[in-house]
Amino acid sequence: MEILLLIAGAGLIYWLQNALYKKYWAKNLSVSIHFQEKPVLEGEDAHLTEVIENRKILPLSYLNVKFKISRYLEFENMENTSTSDWIYKNDIFSVLFHQRITRNLTFHCRKRGYYTINQADIVSANLLMTNGFVQALPQDTHIYVYPRAIDLGRLDVPFKKMMGSLVSKQFLYEDPFEFRGLRDYARTDPMSSINWKAWAKTGELMVNVHDSTSSQEAVVFLNLEDETVWKYDQLHEVAIRIAAALCYRFLNASIPTRILCNGMDILTNGAAVLPAGTGLRQVNTINEILARIDLTKETIPCINLVEELKSRPDSSASMPLYVMISNCMRQDLQQSFASLAAHSAGAMWIAPLYDDMELHVEQTPQMDVVRWEVDRYEA
Repeated sequence: MEILLLIAGAGLIYWLQNALYKKYWAKNLSVSIHFQEKPVLEGEDAHLTEVIENRKILPLSYLNVKFKISRYLEFENMENTSTSDWIYKNDIFSVLFHQRITRNLTFHCRKRGYYTINQADIVSANLLMTNGFVQALPQDTHIYVYPRAIDLGRLDVPFKKMMGSLVSKQFLYEDPFEFRGLRDYARTDPMSSINWKAWAKTGELMVNVHDSTSSQEAVVFLNLEDETVWKYDQLHEVAIRIAAALCYRFLNASIPTRILCNGMDILTNGAAVLPAGTGLRQVNTINEILARIDLTKETIPCINLVEELKSRPDSSASMPLYVMISNCMRQDLQQSFASLAAHSAGAMWIAPLYDDMELHVEQTPQMDVVRWEVDRYEA
């Protein structure tokens, strides 16, 4: 009789704890996965934070948190991961009642991109680990991995030539919306430029200093189409890095810069184009749009972008600078860009090529042509 009572008691306990966990295991349980807010450069390390919080008196002796992440983001510790087209992270926790667990994970960014985590799956079990429970939790986190920094030293001569041509034609003025800093007041400064808050704090007259903006602009064409059936993703990645570095150089010289790329933006599903702008915000925006380019998607013909610009010139920009970054050297594209360059302050064609590829872009008095040698084994 006692044995039957023990069996019945054990069965009742088992049934109660299983019913209790089945109903309440996910109540007041939150799992948050988020990337660091600061963007990083390709080749740098970044951080991911997992936060698990159990806000109830029911402990979870077993909690499995699963999510997938791009295989181009490699964790410092690859334990509890499996890799295919994605990296599948699989972390196990034991969470007591009213406990918060925070775990920071370091990963290496192998490739530029816009990376997201949209869902995490959590798996738990009852107290005796006999029945499992599963739930999907939406996540909303992303990180920008900007194109790798690249040395533009080999472009110094043509760049200085373009800039010299621009300086001889441009009109510079101060942009009141581009604040650079403060300096001491001089008698020739207008009263409207005095920063009264700085005077109240320091007791000395200081004036606002603004960045100069030119009436000309730089237009960077980034062509990511392939001339043949062969795909040259490595050359396109180098072209993207060149575009990022070149735009930064123009913007650092206070030249309004726009980018016209025929690659597809992973967020908008349209061509990666950006109107002219200046300042640090434009630098960040250009890096973001370059990070979001998806080379697996079909491009639009670059000549369409050139012809559209020719048909709808921007009246606010007189005699712009034009740069074409392209390993595709189709004759119709060359002719269209050359006609655009003929009415510019300067133009340049940069062709990222392997050592066994021929450069057949015709140089003109208005356009410099630069061969950018790319190592096939370059990362």
